[in-house]
Amino acid sequence: MKAIHKKLVSVFLICAMTTAGAVVVKRYTPVPGTEEDFSTEEPGTSAENDAKSGQAEALPDESPSADDAYQSASADLIFWYEDESYRDYFEEAARRYFRKTGIKAAVMYRDTMDYMGEIYDGTMQDDAYPDLYLLSGQDLEEAYLYGLVSVNETETSGLRIAEHAIAAATCEGKLLGYPLSYNVCVFIYQNGYFETEPESLQSIITYANENEPGENVEYLLEWDVNDPFYDFPFVSNCVSFEKNGTGSMNVVYDEELYAKDMEYFEQILESFSVNAVTVSEDEIINNFLAGRTLCAIVDSDSLQRLEGYSYSLMEIPDLNEELSASSGALTDMIAVNPYAKEKEDAADFARFVTVDFSGELYGMTGHMPVIPSEDIAWTEQVSYDAYASAVSAPDSRDAKDFWVRLEETISNYF
Repeated sequence: MKAIHKKLVSVFLICAMTTAGAVVVKRYTPVPGTEEDFSTEEPGTSAENDAKSGQAEALPDESPSADDAYQSASADLIFWYEDESYRDYFEEAARRYFRKTGIKAAVMYRDTMDYMGEIYDGTMQDDAYPDLYLLSGQDLEEAYLYGLVSVNETETSGLRIAEHAIAAATCEGKLLGYPLSYNVCVFIYQNGYFETEPESLQSIITYANENEPGENVEYLLEWDVNDPFYDFPFVSNCVSFEKNGTGSMNVVYDEELYAKDMEYFEQILESFSVNAVTVSEDEIINNFLAGRTLCAIVDSDSLQRLEGYSYSLMEIPDLNEELSASSGALTDMIAVNPYAKEKEDAADFARFVTVDFSGELYGMTGHMPVIPSEDIAWTEQVSYDAYASAVSAPDSRDAKDFWVRLEETISNYF
């Protein structure tokens, strides 16, 4: 389930409880204006941290004794996360960091519908609260208003990072989070059917009307219509988000474009025949791998499941010649709690997780890193381009109303 959809579910539940590889590949080339330099210095990771514990130099990097020492050591930092898909990555990052510094970060998965509420309550009650935690960019403003995120005071130079990642980690003009990964919708389609890359959804319908797909094909296009993250491209051209200071945001619609988008959406549903009752991201991927689905809108987090399968990948195409389309961009980051007992160590671990160890992120989790590798894989490159051209998901608490409205609007067509 996408972060947006999970937040919507949590809103409804809380209210209820209260009231009751074979594709043409371009190598990665930085796009002017879509990236900026970003790096962090390493406070306390050299001699300063080594002096805190003689274990840092004494333990071989991969020795069994290093893992034993990590398991038996007392926690110096507490790190929380609510997305279980990161589990292996965070746990391995903590072990590697311990070998490097002798500082142990206890990694804790929190399965809760009120993640920020638990962080706040624990912090204010001086309970077992995290020194740092995984944070969705959508929740950055909420964390900032709660007083639960420190300013990222590190220097910026030397590392490439997507402009959206910097924007997502910034609030009130201050860089707060340590950007880690992104998620964005992309478009996949089967090889050997289209003569050229589809220019729009309408061109797909037109081509399908003139050319018979294989006997096994059941769906021309699938996407998870029940999740507004995947529905956003259909209204992306008519909506903008205007901030009125922290804690307030206006959603502005171009009413003429909105009417055209909804009219077109209604027209194409018969051609695509999406089953809103059974559709899910997992089912879509399985159908695509089995050849039952010709095209699909999926998220970049799902692309690792397609490795070894021959398919084509591109950014979200326009709706038709008149109506453009863009994906929404989500960004995950690490936030340092200003009440952290060892704030410098927490900041240094955040840097390690998001920069030093980020080359392992995609392989271990399927999440795309905001800092691309120099020898970027084709899936990462196309996804990274899509992220750079996407619309950043707003971080205002008012944005939840937008996503609820979009989900309700789309559900009326099924």
